[in-house]
This record gives sequence, C-alpha cells and structure tokens, in this order.
Amino acid sequence: MIQSKSVLLSSTFLVALLGACGGGGSGDSATSSGGDFITVGRIDGFGSVYVNGIRFDTSHTQYRVDDEQGYDDSSLAVGMKVRVEGSVNRDDMTGVANVITYDDDLEGPIDSGSLVKNREMATFTILRMAVMVDAGSTVFDDGASFEGLAEGQEIEVSGFFDGSQIVASRLELQNDNDSDYEIKGTVTSYDGSEITLVLQNGVVAGPYPISSTVDLDIPADPLGLFVELKLDSSGGSTEVVRIESDDSDLLDDDDEEVSLRGILSDDGIGGFSVNGVQIDISPDTRYEPDTLEGNLDAGMEVEVEGYMQGDILITEKIEAEDGEIEIKARVSGVQSVDAKNGTVTLDLGNSQGLDIVTDNSTLFEDSSDFDQDDDGSFNLNELMDGDYVEVELKRMGDQYIAISIEREDESSATKVEAPIDAFSSQVSVTLVGAVFTVYEATEYKLDDDLTDADSFFSQLNIGERAKIKDRDGDASVEEIELER
Repeated sequence: MIQSKSVLLSSTFLVALLGACGGGGSGDSATSSGGDFITVGRIDGFGSVYVNGIRFDTSHTQYRVDDEQGYDDSSLAVGMKVRVEGSVNRDDMTGVANVITYDDDLEGPIDSGSLVKNREMATFTILRMAVMVDAGSTVFDDGASFEGLAEGQEIEVSGFFDGSQIVASRLELQNDNDSDYEIKGTVTSYDGSEITLVLQNGVVAGPYPISSTVDLDIPADPLGLFVELKLDSSGGSTEVVRIESDDSDLLDDDDEEVSLRGILSDDGIGGFSVNGVQIDISPDTRYEPDTLEGNLDAGMEVEVEGYMQGDILITEKIEAEDGEIEIKARVSGVQSVDAKNGTVTLDLGNSQGLDIVTDNSTLFEDSSDFDQDDDGSFNLNELMDGDYVEVELKRMGDQYIAISIEREDESSATKVEAPIDAFSSQVSVTLVGAVFTVYEATEYKLDDDLTDADSFFSQLNIGERAKIKDRDGDASVEEIELER
C-alpha cells in the first residue's frame, strides 16, 4: 500500500480515460479496415468523439439520444455509455462513427436509507437498483457531486453492470421538479393494469400501476422481455406511462465486429461476462499479455473483441486494460512467500512506497549486469533493496498486480505512466496514489508538444493518462506529459 501523506486510492473498476480532446478528422493516413464495427463504452472526450481509446470522426454521424434524434455531439457528454456503429482504421486508434446511440441506465431518487459513503466510494440504490460511485472516476454533471450525494436526490445514471450493481461512469443531477423516472429489468408479471420487473441485481421491482394512457412498445405477452419503464410521480403516486423493449447491453444478436471494454464478472455458470454480456472463451482466443491466459478473474478490467452469437459474445481476443500502468523505480523492500509469490515495494520518492503483488503468472525478466547465471530471468530471492526495475501492472480492487517485472541496470530516475488520480493546479499530480510535485524547471508536454504550466493544468482531467519523469527520485518531476 502507499505509505505517504497522499490519499489512498479507492477501489475502482473503471478505466477512466477522460478528456482526450483534439481536432476532428478520421485519421486519413490510415486505411479503413472496412466492414461494420461496433463498440460499447464510455465517452472519453470530444473533438471528434473518443470511445474505448478510439477517436471517431463524427462529420456525418447520426445521433440517437434517449430515443430521440440528435443533430450533433452537443447532446452527448463525457462519461456517457454509448454504442458506436461505424468503422475503425488499421491503426486501431481512429475511425468513423456512422451512428452513436445513448440511453441512460437508471433515473430516479436515491432510496431512503440506502446511501453508504466510504472515503472515495459510495453505494446506494435508486428504485431498488444498486449503484456504485467512485469519486475519482465517475463523471459528475449538472450540479451532481460526490460530496453532495444525498438520499432523495433525483439522479440520472449511466454506467456498466458488474454482476451485482451499476458501476456509474456518469451521474447527472435532475431538477427537483422533474417527476420522470426510468428503470430497466425483465418482466415477471403483466396484466395490462400492473407490471413487475426483476432488476439486473436480482431485486424485484413493483408491481407498478400502469396509466390508462400508457404508451406501449412491447408485444402482447412481454413476460421474460427486458424492458424500460418510464414512470411519472407527479400525481402523488408513481405510475407507468411508457413501456418499451430495451437492450441491457446495447448489442444486437448478430453484431459481427464487436469491441467491449469493461469488468469481468462471474456469469454464474462457470464462465465470465463483461458489462452483463456473457462471453465465450475458446482455445482459439488470443490473450494480451500472453500471461493473462489461465489467470482471468472477476473484477479485472479488460477489452474483449469478437462477434455476437445470440446473446453471447464469441471472444476472439481479450486484453487486460489495467496492464497499462508502467513504472520504473528502485526497489525499497521485498517480502517473499516463495520464489515468485510475494510483495515488492517500489520507492516513489518522498517516503512514498507502492506495494505490488507478484505471483506465478508474473513474468520475471533480467536484463541487468546482476544476471550472473545469464538465464535472462530472476526470482524474488535474488531481488535486493536498491535494484532498479521496470514493472507493468494491472489493478484489481485496491491491489496492484505485476504482469511483468524486469530488472535493469542502475538508474536514479523514477518514471510512472498511469491514470491521474488527482491534481492540484501548478502544484502536484497524483499517480498510483503517490503525489509528485512540479516546480519552476518542470517541462510540460501535451501530445509531444511543449507547453506551459497554465495551459497544461487548464486542460487536465482526472483519469487521463500521464507520464512523469523524476530524475533524482525525490518525487519532484522534471518532465510531465499528457497523452491523448
């Protein structure tokens, strides 16, 4: 764990890559791969639209927002979970969006007695549906804030289902006079005058009385159908004013080229799901990194590529997203259970130490002069305080797990590439829970271009990926770069 005056990182399952602004355009230097491409994920930024690390040109995009036609991306916002239909270029970083669809997941008041806050995490229910909020990664808008969360507040939620709750990617505070609520679930009873649902978290909601003027977009017998209810509470009681068929995952049964980024959950039948979508993993599935094979676990943040076959995503590739954290630093402590299982503490400067867990899936490499047996590897029994290592990490809950750890020749520099946990303008940035300060000689870069401190911090967002270089290991950075 971090041992410093900085605030400890909260458990979070979201990969929050916020901001990512830039010019429009479809990346003309890359050749389109052709064919329909579907990705479901949160909006990371604008200037085009960024979703799941891809910048989509929106010059000719059609928008469907809450079942209504939109005309430009002004109807969208950072943190919204959307479906993008279009094409992606060979660079896997740019593409063209033909259609972007957004529909919020839940809207209503926070139930009385349900709000629990613990440092930077909060859980509550809305109309009995469970929601989890992370102060560092959830986007708050229209007056919503982590500190201001209160029972009775009407909230619009967008996010991803992790098997037990919606992990909120965006919260928007609704007007106190807004009497419209929305909830989704599977119909368990319906007789034309009342309807009952079972929600994704298994809780029964209802029965709700149905208005005599209800707008129906469902078959005559909707039992077993996943639907969205629009509710009106203006008359003193809550009644259903619209019922429509819905899709819990924004995917169609025959989508052929699908990319999902989200949370691995136990599907209850010995396999996994991502964002509520059951995934099929076969011997032909590719893994990145290779060590991920055989080491999948619920709670991991992954990106899955494949195609839909009914309600199942046939997985062609699965990639660990939390492996994007990279650190070069000096070792300040080693605790080993055996040759590969243990904890390595990295010295991040100013008495800050980051504990990383190694296990049998960790790749150990040795490119240093200390590799006396010349086998290109080492184990924890050979690792010493003061050794310099490069580590690639994944985050699981509040632990950092080493995907790979490479011992290198001596250096005094500390380098960290990770999402920004927090920042204080022109004072410091916090990465992996460690506070790194800036000073007059700090060099700032935005997308490889030099800039000044004012411009840099004015464009900074929590969750964006930053690189820092601390040449003398004192937690004061000489270089900081924001990559979009």
